[in-house]
Amino acid sequence: MIGCARGVLRREERYTRTAIGLHWLVAAMVLAMLGIGWYMADLPEGALRSGLIQLHKTIGISIFLLMLFRLGWRFMYRPPPLVTPPPWQSKLARLNHGVLYFVLFVQPLSGYLSSSFSGYRTRYFGLGLPHWGWKDEGLNAIFNTIHQYSARVLALLILLHVFGALTHLLIYRDSVVRRMMPLGRQEGPA
Repeated sequence: MIGCARGVLRREERYTRTAIGLHWLVAAMVLAMLGIGWYMADLPEGALRSGLIQLHKTIGISIFLLMLFRLGWRFMYRPPPLVTPPPWQSKLARLNHGVLYFVLFVQPLSGYLSSSFSGYRTRYFGLGLPHWGWKDEGLNAIFNTIHQYSARVLALLILLHVFGALTHLLIYRDSVVRRMMPLGRQEGPA
């Protein structure tokens, strides 16, 4: 039953296992990226900073690829219907999700383009990727600024997302959060 806080959710009330896995994998990677990005920003030039930059780029490209797959999956497998919240909450949830998806594409693209115009080659798991630009401090600065500000927007959107989830979990006590939990019980065949 959708409105109950406990019990078994029907299969059509939950996200698919793939959608759930992608959600939590991307969430973990994004949190790691935000932490690595803010930590390495103040590091002096050296081996630690260079290594973290390469790790940051590899995780960022992986997030981009996972988001492409996730977007395709979302179009093929529609999310379960919302738990009849007030219309303003539905609109806010859709807006937050839409902007989250948008920023999760802007972040890696702006980082990749910033790197392309920095004069440094981008590597993905050690493999060199095509260089889309040339050394240009102005373009590097533009894409780096987009990357930095969209990271702040992303952090804010994540906080709103978590606040909404906690509100459903602790105040409304409905099934919204359980629909996205990896180990939730459900009726019907696995």
